[in-house]
Amino acid sequence: MTNTGSENSLVQVVDSSNSVIAATSNIDGEEPILPQPPSTGVTTVLSVDRMPAGDGPFRVVATPVKLSTGNGWIYVATSTSQVDVAVGNLAGLFGVGLPLILLIVVWALWRAAGQVIRPVDAIRRRAAVIGGEDLSQRVPVPDSSDEIASLAVTMNEMLERLEAAALRQRQFVGDASHELRSPLAALQVQVEVALAHPEDPGSALVLDDVHGQVVRMAALTDDLLFLARSAEGTPRGPTALVDLDDLVLSELHRLRGLGGRAVDLGGVRAARVQGSERDLARLLRNLGDNAREHSRSLVSIRLTATPNEAEFSITDDGDGIRAEDRERVFERFTRLDDARSRTARGGGAGVGLSIVRQIVQDHHGTITIEDRSDGRAGAVFVVRLPLAPTGGLLGS
Repeated sequence: MTNTGSENSLVQVVDSSNSVIAATSNIDGEEPILPQPPSTGVTTVLSVDRMPAGDGPFRVVATPVKLSTGNGWIYVATSTSQVDVAVGNLAGLFGVGLPLILLIVVWALWRAAGQVIRPVDAIRRRAAVIGGEDLSQRVPVPDSSDEIASLAVTMNEMLERLEAAALRQRQFVGDASHELRSPLAALQVQVEVALAHPEDPGSALVLDDVHGQVVRMAALTDDLLFLARSAEGTPRGPTALVDLDDLVLSELHRLRGLGGRAVDLGGVRAARVQGSERDLARLLRNLGDNAREHSRSLVSIRLTATPNEAEFSITDDGDGIRAEDRERVFERFTRLDDARSRTARGGGAGVGLSIVRQIVQDHHGTITIEDRSDGRAGAVFVVRLPLAPTGGLLGS
């Protein structure tokens, strides 16, 4: 038999009496690897500490075979010393490398966690110092385009909304206080004068003035309460089908009853909308008072309808409103510093048009200010409201 392995691999073929028939060159002429064949007739794995061909330990595989002379065995022995050396080297490598690998992994995890935690911690520190007194600060936005950056952007947008709401609230409180202070001061002076001169017959007239001031304060308080509920998003309550043409005709009769201005009906068409009758009547009343207050001699009212919406317009022949001011007049407590506001007889709190726009928005409509179609001075307020889903357009 030729050599089939290195000095660490040995092969012998023995007969049933354990006599060597053939062997590899590295064990040729030597005694059998095993002193006697295994007692079982199946492949067996044994360990041998020492053999003539070399030091052990060896692992021997004995496999039964059929020979021309009868039964026999093939012994294959392999030194385990190289395996032990390899295992030892591997164990040493793990003993040195594993702690290093674990150290590298821990460092990488710490660094990755730090990159995530640092932006969050910066956001937390900034959010901790932002208070209701100063909402102008913003949380830092990291340069990364991940969820943390999106969170920071969302928080800044929320802070912007909170700042705007707080600013509106402070402005509302300040303006409301100013508007209420004037009638209260007038009431106080009039009452003090009447108390100081009770014998004066003119003191009885003070009651008329006091009544007027009380009526003004009641209306102003009602307007402020309406705006405050609008800012809080308070539900308006149940809605119903409202005949807008009836409200328009009622407002027409009210304005004519006040006198001092000619009130013209340019046309009215029956139209039904879904909403609050009380709020829609308030809308028309505020627009009517505004037009009457700023007109010179004539107020014109008109109601038309299309298959989808009702259009109410009220026109005055006053000084008009500049294009750049047509959005600003709907802001709370706004008074224009021009001839239009100076012609106001008695003035106002500057909340009527804000209430109008709020009511229009609540009814999913639009309001615009336009020039008169005949080219004359004045302003046209146009309100468009969607008709009720069924039965909105009743006819001419």
